[in-house]
Amino acid sequence: MQASILQQLSANAKFKAAGLRAALATVFAWLMLGIMLEDLLFSLLVAIVFGTAVLGLLLYYPKMQAKKHAMVIESQLPFALMNIAVELNLGLRFEDILEHVANQGNEVGKEFGKVLVEVREQGASVQGALMHFAERTDSLQVKRAVALFVSVYEQGKEAGGAGVKMLARELLAKQRAESKEFSGRLVVYSLLFIAVSAVVPALFQSFAIVGSMVLNFSMTSVQIFLII
Repeated sequence: MQASILQQLSANAKFKAAGLRAALATVFAWLMLGIMLEDLLFSLLVAIVFGTAVLGLLLYYPKMQAKKHAMVIESQLPFALMNIAVELNLGLRFEDILEHVANQGNEVGKEFGKVLVEVREQGASVQGALMHFAERTDSLQVKRAVALFVSVYEQGKEAGGAGVKMLARELLAKQRAESKEFSGRLVVYSLLFIAVSAVVPALFQSFAIVGSMVLNFSMTSVQIFLII
């Protein structure tokens, strides 16, 4: 509950900061355009559009970056889970396993490195540090993995790595399915690109040629080039 309230307050603060920057950008654009165009009303309308665009960019860009970061972590997560499952079956200490993942040097490794920093330097519990990892990553897959990690840590060596390995295989299967789906969409987009870039201009050229001979329809070469 407390974490939810803090997140809401942080979101409100970010929105207010973005709104203030957009308002300042609007006023600045209005003054500059008013001086150059000497039309305050038209300049105000253009400045409002500009300020709205700035506000949308300030609000959307961090979310886009967070989503991109989550997608990178999701792509690397199954392989990290496989390594964790193997080391759990070998009976290694949980913190040593986290350290091995952190030493991989990729985005997942960086996140597990933050978990270790919270545990070793800030005095946080392993469960709490893992939960923070889930909170700062906008990914359902990461949240599932973290919940499983917490369960394995609390059960101790008796838990083993079977559950982690099963989750890794499930995530890999999902990635393969998404890859096939993307390949199918890519074929459709390629066909559309060919149609738009080659077939449609060819048909238009044929129409222009036939129209000039039969329909008393004439276009200059410059007009045809610009339309294509």
